[in-house]
Amino acid sequence: MDLVREKGLFSFYEDGHGECCRIRKVKPLRRQLKTLKAWITGQRKDQSPGTRDAVPVVQVDPVFEGLDGGDGSLIKFNPLSNLTSQETWNFLRVMGVPTNKLHACGFDSIGCEPCTKAVLPNQHEREGRWWWEDAKAKECGLHSGNIKDDGGAGGSKAEVADLYVSDDVTALDKAGAEGLVSSHRDRDALVVVYAPWCQWSQAMEADYVALAAQLKGRNVTVAKYNGDSDRDFVKASLNTETFPTISFLPKGNGKAIKYPTERRDAETLRLWVEAMGSNLN
Repeated sequence: MDLVREKGLFSFYEDGHGECCRIRKVKPLRRQLKTLKAWITGQRKDQSPGTRDAVPVVQVDPVFEGLDGGDGSLIKFNPLSNLTSQETWNFLRVMGVPTNKLHACGFDSIGCEPCTKAVLPNQHEREGRWWWEDAKAKECGLHSGNIKDDGGAGGSKAEVADLYVSDDVTALDKAGAEGLVSSHRDRDALVVVYAPWCQWSQAMEADYVALAAQLKGRNVTVAKYNGDSDRDFVKASLNTETFPTISFLPKGNGKAIKYPTERRDAETLRLWVEAMGSNLN
């Protein structure tokens, strides 16, 4: 509702579908997958030469976390990976499997109504999805691990919406980050250095925003800095080259202290902040 109130129902036609998909599809699925050890998808290699031509039958999910938490904790099965569209439809017809009636109306690939249209004969099925965007952007985020990395750490740099957008999280620009690191602080500070395209930065978004809400009114600044905008500064001043990195900056002028574990749930983060804090009343 916040997105609709701010940007209307159809902002994705103007600024890309990533923000809408993340709110309506990716974040709800992420919550559910954290309760599981594996999931099964219907991806096929021939669905998208741009993003799915290398989909394996079985893989460690490169984007989502499973029940045990952390990298490598969720298995992803893609049993249709090596089947073609024709082979799939032959099987459905022979076995009498019920199918969506929209398939008979030219909707070869079915997604959300505003972002899906029927394709013409001989058009590729994915041309009916987000038809106004480049072919390599035609993933909603559920399978963003298919998008080949262009040199960044942990994901594709395709244009995506910003993360940790909350009144409780202070967004730092370069000058603000420099000031926080170098000047005498009158209160403790917690900073996440992130990149919006990084799947691990995305994975901890809900927990970091929840943490900021829990610490509201206490003597600590909860902030974020898009480290992809100036990696040299991040390396020199915050001693990191990976995303996301969470650092605690104690009151005064002490050096940044890195969060030492991969457990990034709100409760664990809160306990760490309270243990590090000088005065969190």
